[in-house]
Amino acid sequence: MAPKFLVYIDEAGDPGVKPKATDERLWTDWFALSAVVVRASRDLEVVDWVADMREAVRSHGSKGLHYRTLSETNRERVTRMLGRKPVRIFALASLKDTMREHYNSTLGRANDREFYNWCLRLLLERVTEWCYRKCLADDDPVTPAKIIFSERGGHDYRELRAYLSKLEAQTLTKTLVLKKRGLAPGIIFGSHCEVRPHADVAGLQLADIAASAIFQAACSVGNKHCLKPAQNLKPVFPKCARTKRIADYSLLRLPFAHQGTIPVEDRAIFEHFGYRFEKR
Repeated sequence: MAPKFLVYIDEAGDPGVKPKATDERLWTDWFALSAVVVRASRDLEVVDWVADMREAVRSHGSKGLHYRTLSETNRERVTRMLGRKPVRIFALASLKDTMREHYNSTLGRANDREFYNWCLRLLLERVTEWCYRKCLADDDPVTPAKIIFSERGGHDYRELRAYLSKLEAQTLTKTLVLKKRGLAPGIIFGSHCEVRPHADVAGLQLADIAASAIFQAACSVGNKHCLKPAQNLKPVFPKCARTKRIADYSLLRLPFAHQGTIPVEDRAIFEHFGYRFEKR
């Protein structure tokens, strides 16, 4: 069955959760994961969008558009362009300092792989819910989405595919270990997942923009900390059908409120997207 949606996934920051040797705040304390969702019928348009962005920022190399190499002006430019496209963005930002010692009574304490998988599951729970609801709203059958991961060093993608297949099976049999939200049925199938190089797929370059913009907005100690690029993307972050909010839905921050908080200096982007913190 042909996919109705394409889901491009990339990350920014370091997914490692090993203990730090210092209490000093570092740029590696944050990790961001993003998914850019596009209707499959717009697949070729995505190539044109990225070509337009590259022309706008005069990026003419052969390795695609890389957000980290852009000037602040050009980061704002490409996010403005992306924020006007017919896409939907979901992102997760995790302050790992508060997660390193987190212990789940069911799963235990996470290592690097388990932490990444957990972040991915939380992201995909929201992506699959949105895709499922759109299929119903369009009066179409629920069809699997095609998920494309940006190839990164340090990940075992064979294990990742196995993890997604496990989630698929647990969703179908209603045996998910963590049941609070869960994946929407019929959207994720291991056979519809790919891992591709960033430079080869225009949609992955959009996911890089989204992940990097959120990462740099959240990480106030980073040398490229800036809010405006991430703020430019707000129009394409969907709201939860139940709460009518972006916060806790298409922009998810970790730790959850019951697990801990984040530094005052890092809160601005989350507040912009609707999160509420105790008064300073």
